[in-house]
Amino acid sequence: MTQESYDAIVIGGGPAGGQAARDLAKKGHKVLLVERLKDFSQNNFSSAGMTLDPLREFDLPDHVIGAYWNDLVIQCTKECYDWKGEKAKGVVLDFAKLRQFLADDCVAHGGEVLLGHRYESKEVTEDGVILQLQNVKTLDKIKVKAKLAIDATGPSRKVIYDSKDEEPEMVLGSGTEYLIEVEQEVYDRYKDKLVFFLGHKWALKGYSWIFPMENKILKVGSGKAHIKSKDQENTNQTTKKLTEKIIKEYMEVEEYKLIDIHGGVLRYTLGIKDTFYQNKVVAIGDAISAVNPSGGEGIRFAMQNAELACEYVDKYLKNGSANFKQYRRRWKRRKLLKWRLSQASAIRMYGRYSDEQIERRIQFINKSLNIDELIQSLFHQKYKKAAVRILRMYMLKLRFRFQGKDF
Repeated sequence: MTQESYDAIVIGGGPAGGQAARDLAKKGHKVLLVERLKDFSQNNFSSAGMTLDPLREFDLPDHVIGAYWNDLVIQCTKECYDWKGEKAKGVVLDFAKLRQFLADDCVAHGGEVLLGHRYESKEVTEDGVILQLQNVKTLDKIKVKAKLAIDATGPSRKVIYDSKDEEPEMVLGSGTEYLIEVEQEVYDRYKDKLVFFLGHKWALKGYSWIFPMENKILKVGSGKAHIKSKDQENTNQTTKKLTEKIIKEYMEVEEYKLIDIHGGVLRYTLGIKDTFYQNKVVAIGDAISAVNPSGGEGIRFAMQNAELACEYVDKYLKNGSANFKQYRRRWKRRKLLKWRLSQASAIRMYGRYSDEQIERRIQFINKSLNIDELIQSLFHQKYKKAAVRILRMYMLKLRFRFQGKDF
């Protein structure tokens, strides 16, 4: 039996789903946010490093911040390259607290949250959609009705596609992250910086990382893009083994308290070829490949996409119709070119470059870009200033070489 009726039901309590539920509740709509886990402290997978901008953009409170960072470090197989910041350049969010805040803010504005329930199936009707949900503990099933459903299930895309539907071609990514407590001396080495690893010694068709959280707590992880490459074909390395290798060999830490191990899978289309809307279901966040292929600001992009989608959901709920094709066009107009540049960079760096090529590339970038320019390209997909600076440096390098001088 159908238990309750809503204007919109959001399936998935990640950053995109939480922001959508929060936004629609603020607009006065009757919203239900459904999360399959029993509380938001579970499935805490996200490195969650970002700049300061999203704090202001989405009015996020201080208590969701794990740590601030000033510096960026890229460790290649041979050499280490750093960019120093004179003040805080960004934060590492506590992913669980962020999700909890968004859900709480939804409730504060009249929305509802249903924890511990997974999406099972949908039935499209003339005036809406009926969703069947299952309690993950008791296995009891309920049905809820909405004028629109919002798919925020991330890479699984459970709601927008039925099992029989054909999906576009996907690129697969996966990762492992350890949340560990270390001695104060160890924490102090990493407390104000984001450390990234590139090259075959520390990463596998992707990158690895060390991010600070609250005092004595670090996030250490490794992510892999499942793309074809000439190198690394015959290896017994996994993202889990690489994470442990970084802790033991790079950080030289033998003993630590393991707080949590979590992992995740990412699936995104080449060129944002996802379905944004069909059968009274609107897809948002990673369900429409909002992720940055080269890494950085994934949470911000997911929340930005949720806000854009909610403009059209709001129109639909108020007027009975909305141009969801325009939602897709606007998002692609805003992101597609930058997304493709990011994707091309990721394919080269993670799938095609040898260790020597990676080393030369990062060395050149280290000479060419200051930290603010690097942040713009790495996190915001803004490449114009970086490209101009790199071109100038490249021309200067050629001039020095022509004159027989060292660059």
